[in-house]
Amino acid sequence: RAGGFELLVELASGGMATVYLARAIDGRELPLVALKRPHRHLATDKMFLSMLLDEARLASQIEHPNVVKVRELGFEVGEPFIVLDYVEGSSLSDLRKELGAHDFAIEPKVALRIVLDALAGLHAAHELKDENGRHLGIIHRDVSPHNVLVGVDGKARLTDFGIAKAEDRIQTTRTHEVKGKLAYLAPERVDKRRTCNVQSDVFAMAVCAW
Repeated sequence: RAGGFELLVELASGGMATVYLARAIDGRELPLVALKRPHRHLATDKMFLSMLLDEARLASQIEHPNVVKVRELGFEVGEPFIVLDYVEGSSLSDLRKELGAHDFAIEPKVALRIVLDALAGLHAAHELKDENGRHLGIIHRDVSPHNVLVGVDGKARLTDFGIAKAEDRIQTTRTHEVKGKLAYLAPERVDKRRTCNVQSDVFAMAVCAW
């Protein structure tokens, strides 16, 4: 269990966290959710905790059908977790691997629909303003097939704002530190200036399309 949620089955596991299918057991009428919990050795890491707080805070503000909604941040015995909307489907990365194993490829018109959906979600993040009308300056920084979820409902959604850049982020990137998956990084992300902007995200999405 984690807070008021029962963990049902593991959905995915990466280098920093595991995502479970979960359901509320505290009386709330919530559908099935995805619950993201850091690996135990990171649960008390201050830098990782600040990243998790940023992810929950930033992504919870984005209201768009092509962005996976963050519902809440909770703690279980001092260890943090994030509750997100559950998307029944697969990551674009896993979808490509599965098709490739059977010598199939995603049809161009389907690939285009997936990319357009993800771009719509990305644009919503880029344009987001706070309640006072101040532009938040969100840059995802990790646009890749791993972070595009393709649902059985036919929609693609952008997820994982864990290393996103924003004007009022708690955790800041150390000087000259490169974040994101190298194969999808725009050139300006890896030169000595380490600049990062909206165009950098769009470049990464173009690599996904390619």
